[in-house]
Amino acid sequence: MGYKNAQQAARGAAKAPETRSEETGQEAGFQMDDQFEAFDTAVADSIVDLRGARIMQRVLIRIAGGDMGRIAPQMFKSFEQGTLASLGEQVKQLTEWHEKPQKALAPTDKPKAS
Repeated sequence: MGYKNAQQAARGAAKAPETRSEETGQEAGFQMDDQFEAFDTAVADSIVDLRGARIMQRVLIRIAGGDMGRIAPQMFKSFEQGTLASLGEQVKQLTEWHEKPQKALAPTDKPKAS
């Protein structure tokens, strides 16, 4: 049961006030609970902001140092294999040209100047 559901159930299960002072006391208790909820939310937000910033800072420092973790290299390898498979012939031609550039160049149809 979520917090909101529990809070609503508690309000519904509360004993019906018999006097005005009981009614005031119950309402004050519910308002105090709402204030604590706002406080809890503010604390949680601050923790997320602070921890999130520190975590991102550490992640960026590690990536800048060349640490790609365990999953990123696998993703890069998968991407590379997918790209090579889909571009097949173009990759082969480019590889040949990089190995021996003259081999892959198309012949020129202009006569040489003497």
